[in-house]
Amino acid sequence: MANWTQKLKLHHLQMLVALGEQGNLTQVAKMMNITQPALSKWLTQFEEEVGMLLFERHSKGLRPSEGGKLLLQHAQRLINDMSRSQYEIERFKQGGLVGSLMIGCSPVATDCVALAILSLLKEMPSLHLNIEEKVMTPLLHDLLSGVVDVVVGRVGGRALELPLNYRVLLHRARCASSPAPITRWRRCRASAGPTSPTGAG
Repeated sequence: MANWTQKLKLHHLQMLVALGEQGNLTQVAKMMNITQPALSKWLTQFEEEVGMLLFERHSKGLRPSEGGKLLLQHAQRLINDMSRSQYEIERFKQGGLVGSLMIGCSPVATDCVALAILSLLKEMPSLHLNIEEKVMTPLLHDLLSGVVDVVVGRVGGRALELPLNYRVLLHRARCASSPAPITRWRRCRASAGPTSPTGAG
């Protein structure tokens, strides 16, 4: 089996990610400052080396195949890791402590995250934090591709099948009330609260 990963360079990963985002060879060729035929030839040769179709061709451009989506996740993660390594090396050269954390937060978890950050910064005042607030679906995609390190929010259903590590941070009681002829009665029952992924597996 040919080890095609040894031939990949950073600009190859950037081209793959750009193709996944733009879906257009001509646009990506202009972005990467190469000709469209050269990009098309490289993509075809790369797919042959990998041994599967990475992009489906159609009248409007390109669409990542299922295998292509998997490769793009890894490509994006590698690009993000390289960018972060450059940032942390620069901090180290300037005498700063190395450490950064990218947090993805859903709107329902902002209060919880804010309190946790205050506590964390007391212990690690030099830690560099980036916080991105989105709804859960794009946040989980960012987690899989390495854009963020941890996501805090409410998940369920098929999201729990993703290859991630999960930890329950909070259990909440759900209360329902209904009117009665003389008085109002209230029922409360405890149920499992939001489950938060803590990292990609």
